[in-house]
Amino acid sequence: MLKLQQLSDILELQALCEKEDSIMLKLNWDMLKNRAPGSVEDFFHYEGKLLIGFLGIYRMGQNIEVCGMTHPLYRRRGVFTKLWEHAVSRGQLVDAEQVLLNVPRDSVSGQAWVHTRPVVLHSIEYTLKLDNEHNHLIVDEPETAVLRPFNDSDIPLWLRLDADAFAISEASTLATLANPNRSKTRKLIVIEHAGIAVGKIEVDYEGEHSWIYGFVIDPALRGHGIGRSALRQVALTESQAGHSVWLNVVSDNDRALYLYESCGFQHQDIQDYYLYSPPMPEI
Repeated sequence: MLKLQQLSDILELQALCEKEDSIMLKLNWDMLKNRAPGSVEDFFHYEGKLLIGFLGIYRMGQNIEVCGMTHPLYRRRGVFTKLWEHAVSRGQLVDAEQVLLNVPRDSVSGQAWVHTRPVVLHSIEYTLKLDNEHNHLIVDEPETAVLRPFNDSDIPLWLRLDADAFAISEASTLATLANPNRSKTRKLIVIEHAGIAVGKIEVDYEGEHSWIYGFVIDPALRGHGIGRSALRQVALTESQAGHSVWLNVVSDNDRALYLYESCGFQHQDIQDYYLYSPPMPEI
C-alpha cells in the first residue's frame, strides 16, 4: 500500500514529465491508489526528498504491464535502468504469461530506452476523449440498453465476458472482484436488453476525469445498437456531471473505434506496448 506522500510524489513527477514531453503517461491510478498491503509492485528513486524515477508494475489478468518515468533533469544517467533491473531481480516478472512495456508514442526518452531491451512491438492503443459538444448523445428514441449496478449474481457474466473479450482468466477476474483493495472509485455497471444481462461497462475516476473500462457486449447480440445505447448513456451521465470522459482502445479494433468516434470521442494520444522477451540464461 503506497503512502500518501509517495502518491503525491508520483503525481507531481507525472505532471512534470507530461508537460515537458507533451505526452500522456498511463500510470493506472485506480491500481496505484489501491495497492495491497505488503505488495512490491512500485519502485522509487529519490534524490534527497525529490522523486526522480518511478516504475510501476500492473497485473492485468495473466499479463503484466510496466510503465514509468524519469525526471527530465536526471535522464541519461541510468536511473530508469536501475529501477528496471531492481524489479527484475525481485522476480516480479517471472510468473506472467506476457510482460508488456508501455511507452507513449511521443516519448523520445521512453522510446529510446525501451529499444535497449529485448522487445518487439506488440500492440498500439489510442487514448480518446469525449468532445465538449455532446448534443449527439441525446436521442429522442427509446434506449435499447438498460443500465443497473453490478451485484454478486452477475459474477458468471463478468467471468464469461472478460474471458471472451479480453482473454482474462476466470481466476484473475474472481481475484479482482474479491480483492478488498479493488478501486473504491470504480463503478461496475451491467448492461441489460429486454430484461437480460448482455454486457458490462466500468467507470473509474481520477479527479474530474471519468475513465471507461471493460466495455463489452455479448458477441451474439452485437450490431443491434445495445452497445451504442449503453455507451451514450454512460458518457452523457459523466459529461453532465462535469467530468471529462476518456477511454482507451487498441488500434486494430475497427468496430470499437467507429463506435467511439461516432459517439463524439476524439483521438488524444497513442500508447505503444512492447512485448518483453527475457534473455535465455546461460548454461
